[in-house]
Amino acid sequence: MDKKIAIIGASGYTGWELIKLLFSRPGFDLVGLNSESNSGRPVSDLYPDADPKLKFTNYTIDEINRLEPNLVFLCQADGYAAANASKINSRVIDLSRDLRFAEGVVYGLPELNRKSIAASRLVANPGCYATACILAGLPAVQSGLVERIVFDCKSGYSGAGRTPSDRNDPKRIADNILAYKLSSHPHQNEIRQGLGLAAVSFTPHVLPVFRGIMATGHMILKKRTDAAMIRDKYRKFYAAEPFVRVMDRIPDLHDVQNTNLCCLGGFETDDADRLVVVATIDNLLKGASGQAVQNMNLMLGLPETEGLT
Repeated sequence: MDKKIAIIGASGYTGWELIKLLFSRPGFDLVGLNSESNSGRPVSDLYPDADPKLKFTNYTIDEINRLEPNLVFLCQADGYAAANASKINSRVIDLSRDLRFAEGVVYGLPELNRKSIAASRLVANPGCYATACILAGLPAVQSGLVERIVFDCKSGYSGAGRTPSDRNDPKRIADNILAYKLSSHPHQNEIRQGLGLAAVSFTPHVLPVFRGIMATGHMILKKRTDAAMIRDKYRKFYAAEPFVRVMDRIPDLHDVQNTNLCCLGGFETDDADRLVVVATIDNLLKGASGQAVQNMNLMLGLPETEGLT
């Protein structure tokens, strides 16, 4: 029997990525594609590549529950999941920041919490910057090598969503780079929690490209350590991870765009005992919808990589 899936907030970029990943996948039935502002319209009105049969819906939560989906993705703005996730009878993956610190909710980074994700009813998908930074720092931190980290991060403008703002205004971002929330971005605490390290700082920037994140981690080491040995630790740490690649060169956005991969590289040290590790991901896939499908696979007892390779 097909797995029935609903998406609430289906008209945004993350909703569209989920539709692309699931619509043509055998064994899945998209029973609801909620968009309050686009209800009844063909998905192709917003995304011309969509199948013309697909239309946006606007079901109430009671109506969604009556459809008995196996899983519901929440792709709404912050605040929706906090108010409504508990009303949904099926398993839920929330892509907002609402539930990432909530009691009883599993943080959905498979490389950290695979077994807990598989058993959970409610999963909070990680933030895009947080995914890249945590994966960049985790082996070094868990090896006890790191005193503190500064992450300098750059993202494509799709990370600002479809709603017009300064960070996705074509005129403002053209031939430009924008820094924002220099010391107060909410992903900073998420990164600290994921790494188990309080001494983490983070500053994001927007680039004039559509998709992709580059996170450069400047890790101050507790003592001088050989860079090649650190790279070897990373290779061993991620050897069994299907979506993490440790590279001999510095990764760039072209390595990860339109994939669910995280590529790690750099691994250079200097005479100030600084280790530099560069992580790249696609912010809409490994940073959002691809990782959500990875989590869905775990929750529904399916091969983790199915539909993502």
